[in-house]
Amino acid sequence: MKTYVLSLLIVLLSASSAFAQSSVAPKGLGKTQNTRKEIVIPRVGGYNVYKADLHTHTLHSDGDVSPALRVEEAWRDGLDIVAITDHMEYRRIERQMYPFIKGYIREDLQAEGKAVNTNVLNKAPDSYGVLPDFNIGYEKGAERGAKLGIMVIKGVEITRGNEGDYNALFTTDNNKIYDPNLEKTIRNAREQGAFIFHNHPFKFSSQYAKRQSAHCAYLYNGGLIDGMELANGFYIWNNLIDYCFNNDYTPIATSDVHDLITTRFPGAGREYFRNMTLILSKKCDNKSIKAALLAKRTIAYCGNVLIGNEYLLSELFKACVEIETIAVGQHSKRVLITNRSSLPYSFRWESGKESFVAGLSATVIEVDKGCKLLGLEVTNMKCGTRKSPVVFFKLK
Repeated sequence: MKTYVLSLLIVLLSASSAFAQSSVAPKGLGKTQNTRKEIVIPRVGGYNVYKADLHTHTLHSDGDVSPALRVEEAWRDGLDIVAITDHMEYRRIERQMYPFIKGYIREDLQAEGKAVNTNVLNKAPDSYGVLPDFNIGYEKGAERGAKLGIMVIKGVEITRGNEGDYNALFTTDNNKIYDPNLEKTIRNAREQGAFIFHNHPFKFSSQYAKRQSAHCAYLYNGGLIDGMELANGFYIWNNLIDYCFNNDYTPIATSDVHDLITTRFPGAGREYFRNMTLILSKKCDNKSIKAALLAKRTIAYCGNVLIGNEYLLSELFKACVEIETIAVGQHSKRVLITNRSSLPYSFRWESGKESFVAGLSATVIEVDKGCKLLGLEVTNMKCGTRKSPVVFFKLK
């Protein structure tokens, strides 16, 4: 009996050891870095809809990850375009690395004993400006982007505290942009053909909802601003939406991510997607995407809210949604609404009735039997501070 018990114990321990060492993960699922979540959006008015994040940071300023990882995150999240826009004036991580990377700073300036200014927010800039290589973050990100097939835009964030913060996209040499004077810095970027947008305009919004703020009015009046970041993270500056469209600026939504994107948007890919700017363009290259931004063919997406001009929002909704009468009763008829996109939509019809259709799903609503033209007010779309587009569909 003792021998039997001992033998059984040995068998059980061997089985336990085998289970502990075996893998239960299905084949291939361990390589999550190779998995991309596609965001399906049909063509709109003959244009492809490209998903872009135009404001991100890496360890080459005050971000916590490498440019390569930042690009990989964007690719995995289903984006087509990501801009590396590290700060020029605030580069916290690099400052910590300087003692260990002597060769990082230009040798001629290092030999002359010139100061390295890593934070002009807290002290006056010296006459030599900021000396690190401002192109390196983009270059490293672009290397990874080329392997993944995602477009990486060269850019930089111009950070001036009370004077406002601004992103310059499609720059050619970030090392030739900085100047202690903000307007001169922006004009330097303009000379390289940069597209300029106003980042997180909270002061502009909270203090001066109906008039321009003194801290940036001269830039707007001087024609130096092309777009406005209406959404940053989970914040939407609702009272600037009218100003943006009435004055013909390009609407932008960005992540402004510094840490991991999963920390910035913990529910992304489930309840919502990370912030993105939808860009309508026939091609995905620098020339075409820049032209689309200048032409204001963009829709800002933030937490399932879509912000754009009324025409573009209506065209997007019509491209995504199909309407079909499926049954006719004595007093009403049932209408099937099918959403062919990954974007969810909330809508209202017939004096306040409300419904919702999730991405790549369908729902059924009831309308009056005599309804031949169904108007849907898409309530999670904003074409003004208090305005949503109404899109009409013919019914049989």
